[in-house]
Amino acid sequence: MSDFTVVKEGTWLYDGTVPTGVRIVSCSIRYGSGDWKDPQEIQEDQKVPGFDVQWASPTTPRDFWEYQSAVFPTLQDAIAHAEQAAWASSTLKWNQL
Repeated sequence: MSDFTVVKEGTWLYDGTVPTGVRIVSCSIRYGSGDWKDPQEIQEDQKVPGFDVQWASPTTPRDFWEYQSAVFPTLQDAIAHAEQAAWASSTLKWNQL
């Protein structure tokens, strides 16, 4: 499993009313697909630094799945992805650090 550090946290409103957590973590692994048809660099796990956006569920708004993968190469890419998510973009608010 990847080591990870929470670098940014916030909330968005599910259905416009239910505060639900979102966070960005830094991590050190990008999990591969495991599909033998994919190129080796996609198929195999890679030890690379990166960031992941994690969304909590409205039914458990502070619980996050503990499976981080370095999907985004930069923090700015991860933030942009979160801020453009259709379900959260209009209500997403980041906590001040």
